[in-house]
Amino acid sequence: MSQHSTTPISNVASKQLRYLCYAYIVLLILEGALRKWALPGLSNPLLLIREPIVILAYIIAWRNHCFPLNLYIRTGLALMILCSIIAMTIGHGHPLVVAYGFKSNFWHIPFAFIIGQVFNRNHVIKIGNWWLWGSIVMTGLLILQFYAPQSAWINRAPGGLEGGGFSGALGKFRPPGTFSFIVGVVWFYTFSAGFLIAGLTQHKSYSKILLALSSVAVAIAIPISISRSLILAAGLTILTGIFASAFQKNMLPRLVRIAFLAGIGLLIASQFTVFDEATEAFSHRWDRSTREEKGGVQTMIVWRIALEFVGPFLEIEDTPFLGEGIGAGTQIGAQLLTGKKGFNLGESEWYRLIGEGGLILGSLYIIWRLWIGFKLFYFALISLRRGNGLGIILLSTTLYNLWVGQLGQPTINGFTVIGIGLTIAAMRIPKKSPKNPQTHVQSDA
Repeated sequence: MSQHSTTPISNVASKQLRYLCYAYIVLLILEGALRKWALPGLSNPLLLIREPIVILAYIIAWRNHCFPLNLYIRTGLALMILCSIIAMTIGHGHPLVVAYGFKSNFWHIPFAFIIGQVFNRNHVIKIGNWWLWGSIVMTGLLILQFYAPQSAWINRAPGGLEGGGFSGALGKFRPPGTFSFIVGVVWFYTFSAGFLIAGLTQHKSYSKILLALSSVAVAIAIPISISRSLILAAGLTILTGIFASAFQKNMLPRLVRIAFLAGIGLLIASQFTVFDEATEAFSHRWDRSTREEKGGVQTMIVWRIALEFVGPFLEIEDTPFLGEGIGAGTQIGAQLLTGKKGFNLGESEWYRLIGEGGLILGSLYIIWRLWIGFKLFYFALISLRRGNGLGIILLSTTLYNLWVGQLGQPTINGFTVIGIGLTIAAMRIPKKSPKNPQTHVQSDA
């Protein structure tokens, strides 16, 4: 999907950019730990900890003539410049809010294409290896947070404040792991499910011990999270892995491996007391939130998701034609404009986008995000037809956030960026060359 310069990326520049991509991923996972435990006094500035990495990557890419100036980037940049001008002249007029809106909506998207440009399928598989080992450690942390009181240091919130877990059920709280909030756990384990199902169906690079331990870790983490979003997102990713396997050679062995490891993982996980207690709390929250008097699953889950897509276009009577201005609907923007954090234009992403950009510009930005998602899906299907299902599995971890995820929230923004990048990279299969085996890559994107 990326448009490359005719000048190939030098080995030095490629290695530098890869190191920056690795650092971006590590800081995304550890950013909350720094804000809660290591440097709580710098909690707010640490929200921007990945910015120097992005800036340095852009400088290196530009100097080496490999900055991804493709059609997606050019149209997105043009739209964001127009929105910024309108926000400063007709909208709220606050330069810092405009800057934060620009950052949320667009600033990291070129970095996603850089990830896809300097990584290939082999790099993605290696990242997945470390990610799955990390999921085992993360699950151990979740268990400690699940049992510890909210006053314990391990359950501190950003800034070192007491009580970092969101209310769950049966007196239990939703543990955030190393992240600032539970949303980080949701997408971390969704990616874990993606790497796990890919390890079962797309390659044989992971040891059986890792696959077994990580399957148990994911099986325990899902109920401990007490998060409906996680079970839905991880379930979709697992179903995508099954779907991909159904269109590949040796379909039956792939499906048998999935069923066998899933059964073993659940069997081992059920031997732990924490699994039973967490499952009870999760089930109680699910039943409480979807009981019939609240409309059942159809209203609370299906209709809630549908409203994220159609709701903003049904409630536009009080929205200015050109919107309030980009950034106004983010929590940081609201705090700068009003002195109070909150979702002034609606908590769902499309409400924010229509509120900030109005019906026309907001819709154009939504279409831009949909366009990138559909193109990724198109190329992922081509890759799947050629026998590589890794791209479509990783896309399943990312597509929802790309389309309707709250990009104004730094953690969601980060997972969306690495998801786009790793999806593209997963479709780039190294093609060995006698002259330079490292730089020849066959790409489906």
